[in-house]
Amino acid sequence: MTNHSSYCCTEPGCSRVRLTEGPDGLKCPNGHGFPFAEGTRVPVFASQPEGANEYSTKDAAEIHDNSLRWVFNTFQADEDDLRDRLISRIGLKRGQRVLITGAGAGNDLPYLAAALSGSGEIYAQDIAREMLLAGVSRHAQALTALGVESHFSVSDATNLPFADGFFDAAYHFGGINLFPDIAAGISEMNRVVKSGGNIVIGDEGLAPWLVETEMGRMLINNNALYAYPAPLNAIPKTAREVKLSWELSNSFYVIEFQACTDPLPLDIDVLHLGKRGGTIRSRYFGRMEGVDPDLRDQVYREAERRGVSRVEFLETALRASLDKD
Repeated sequence: MTNHSSYCCTEPGCSRVRLTEGPDGLKCPNGHGFPFAEGTRVPVFASQPEGANEYSTKDAAEIHDNSLRWVFNTFQADEDDLRDRLISRIGLKRGQRVLITGAGAGNDLPYLAAALSGSGEIYAQDIAREMLLAGVSRHAQALTALGVESHFSVSDATNLPFADGFFDAAYHFGGINLFPDIAAGISEMNRVVKSGGNIVIGDEGLAPWLVETEMGRMLINNNALYAYPAPLNAIPKTAREVKLSWELSNSFYVIEFQACTDPLPLDIDVLHLGKRGGTIRSRYFGRMEGVDPDLRDQVYREAERRGVSRVEFLETALRASLDKD
């Protein structure tokens, strides 16, 4: 049994420990196991029950192909142009390692491979086994011929089987609206991408100015997902360089940001100059009980007379009072 350098245990308490590979699947030193899908070397970490929805049926990939044709015909868009344009936003470079969540049947894989210029690694993930295995069948050999290593896993995008900072970038287009926890899915991408790496996410969601138009109402009537707003409230609070735009007649949102887990740079102790004084910290954490308005005004006038800020005057008076006691 040899170390498997790609995947980590997703079970609680295992802290993403590295898995080892055996003939039938991956195993963790704490006794957890993840089998390979029958007839493949694709590990299964989590999978939708067969028949749970249109993505987990026998002909799921063909059904999805039909849906995609409808989308491109309806929005009068060129598929190659759209996929190239979206993937160009990731800014991939030759030799990098990229994750695609909700990969489905792998329609984006050839475009990601082209963006890697003949060298790199693509990890494709989906919780729908039928869709993901169709992607393996359709694209694995072609990706190898293009000089790109491909890895596939049936797994949960809200609990990814990868170590922190394992990828240079991550991509998702189509499907995140259906995640049981959108914020968790985005947070996981942020976790597994190196600091400064680009993450691009998109799905159905009309631009706000179209929601109440007749076009918007028709699209929402046809598919309720078009009413979904771009999930900006699910973006990690540590994200950098966040951008929001729309594609396909402003009917699909696209969010771009740079991964980061460090707090945003903010010094809350810089002193304000002026009558009020204080800092962000003192103004927020130092709020006190209300006082008589006339007394407050007297304090303000006295602080101005002495040429100090209100905060400095109050702090000096309060410290002096405490010292007397």
